[in-house]
Amino acid sequence: MASNTILVVGATGQQGGAVIKALLELPTQNPPLHILALTRNAQAERAKKLAESHKGVLELVEGDSSKPKPIFESLPKGSVNSIFIVTTPAMGGSKLTEEEQALPLIDAAVEHGVKHVVFSSVERGGDERSWENPTNVAHFLAKHNIEIYLRDKAEKEQGKFTWTILRPVAFLENFKPGMFCSMFTAMWASALGPDTKLQLISVRDIGEFAAKALTEPAKWSNTAVGLAGDELTLDEARSKFTGVTGKKLPQAWGIFGKGMLWAIKEVGTMFEFFEDEGYHADIEARRRDVPDLQDFETWLKAPSNGWTN
Repeated sequence: MASNTILVVGATGQQGGAVIKALLELPTQNPPLHILALTRNAQAERAKKLAESHKGVLELVEGDSSKPKPIFESLPKGSVNSIFIVTTPAMGGSKLTEEEQALPLIDAAVEHGVKHVVFSSVERGGDERSWENPTNVAHFLAKHNIEIYLRDKAEKEQGKFTWTILRPVAFLENFKPGMFCSMFTAMWASALGPDTKLQLISVRDIGEFAAKALTEPAKWSNTAVGLAGDELTLDEARSKFTGVTGKKLPQAWGIFGKGMLWAIKEVGTMFEFFEDEGYHADIEARRRDVPDLQDFETWLKAPSNGWTN
């Protein structure tokens, strides 16, 4: 039986893992799904565990997304229907620019015969404004460049493939237990005014939207949308956190938050964007797409996020 084959980049990472989880939780599909999980090291324990847990549905593919030709040469031409692409900023540990990670992959995917490309980007001030607003945040600008390349390539090669661009806001996962939660709160307190709201999205919900776009390409064809599930001031976040956990929202000393904003220029510039422009995803519209879209409280209540049993 023919299958709907979907290649997921970064399969063992945060976003790629969430996409795979969402795909696996979909009702039975016709034709059935065949998930190709791209990983740099198929022998890594996390990758092997993923494959063993979903035999018959998921297959590991080892390769480097920045050198995509061998990946697609290992697969029958035209066998991959859709692809999910996510890139890693240089400040996230990548030695390559995000463009170097994505553009060759897009080209190779289209040459292979992939019909739908889903790219995880970043929100930059609204669905329309994001097209014209690269910002001066380096990794926002890189993602903007990839968006333009993807859109323009589809226009030049009319009918060859379609695309969906998902633009998440700040991740709720920044509040998982640990030092970074305290640092993120300290940076928020240092950089944003008391009345400034910050939009937030869970990685789980990025996966939910990506799964929809990958399996319903006609509905999501040539569409770019911001993804957010909540919008809060820091005081509102503190109140909700205490209401769910009975504890205070962890926060490092202010000097550490200011030091981080100063020491890592790109982070400081990003928080300036939060204050001066801010994210403007349409939360209500996205909730119509995913009715159980997580807000801060529902995210905190999920046992997997570490704050409740």
